[in-house]
Amino acid sequence: MRVALIALSVPAICLAQALPQPRMTLESTHHDFGKIAPDTVVSHRFKVTNTGDALLTITKLNPSCGCTSSVVGKDHLAPGESTELEVTFNSAGYTGPIEKSVGVVSDDPAQPSQTLAFTGEVAPNVKVSNEEVRFLDLGRGDRRRVSVQLESGTSQPIQLTDVQMSEAPWLGVTTREMGRNLWVDFDLLAKRLPPGQMTGTDTVTVHLRNPGPSTITLKVLWEQVPPVIATPRRVAWAEPAGKPLNMAVQLKSRDHKAFRILSTRTTNPLVQVSGVSPKAAASQAVQVQLSPTAPPGDYDEKAILTLDTPGHPEFNVRVIATIR
Repeated sequence: MRVALIALSVPAICLAQALPQPRMTLESTHHDFGKIAPDTVVSHRFKVTNTGDALLTITKLNPSCGCTSSVVGKDHLAPGESTELEVTFNSAGYTGPIEKSVGVVSDDPAQPSQTLAFTGEVAPNVKVSNEEVRFLDLGRGDRRRVSVQLESGTSQPIQLTDVQMSEAPWLGVTTREMGRNLWVDFDLLAKRLPPGQMTGTDTVTVHLRNPGPSTITLKVLWEQVPPVIATPRRVAWAEPAGKPLNMAVQLKSRDHKAFRILSTRTTNPLVQVSGVSPKAAASQAVQVQLSPTAPPGDYDEKAILTLDTPGHPEFNVRVIATIR
């Protein structure tokens, strides 16, 4: 009796195994986009085939953040039929290596979910070695050159169309080609800088025929060294109210030339400058005071000294105090 039951169950098992089933087969599961230019959209199509013997239904696509996906053809595939799944990636806001994926869900009982992946590197077609050019610690007689390299990120050479810059008679800009790359040379002549202006920023715009990017804006920052230096560079106190505060400040000429202090003023009447000599000298000493009548609080003021130094008629001493 037991043997008969086993014999009867064998045909049923064989019948269940013989039921037709769909099967999703992907021609490939990975694609490398290689170099991707910024702010561009790239796409790739993956081929999928129903290699089973029943209707295959693609029920859902689950893209990871930063990409989209869609079924180009049918989402119901008869045995032997194929379609394509398109994956699209927008490189805006990305830089460097990227790795994304899309989950493909179907009614394949053996593999109900499979993953498509793609990689790449978001890199500009033109790489700039430095977008900010700095000329620091400039003396009036200085002449300096700083160069910026524009490096081609492709097999195409960089092609210059135009260079535009703000009005700056102290700054010269030239370009030179080296292989596929381009060098931009900045020459600054300090004696042409605006008198009395210790810092400044100029803008140079380079226009290229190459895409991604075709316009590059470079900032040129410059800073002159004042002919007179102060010791200390700022005056600072943290004292109780009602106490007279006084500090000596020594002014020295960098080139040891004699100068005079023509006048003084402050940003707050509670701050005073005294001890000014009418004589010219390479070193001058003054006293910076904060009145004992200053009420409790925080102070951030300036003592402004007018000098007879060429190109730098004013000198500021910062005055900081915390009165409790």
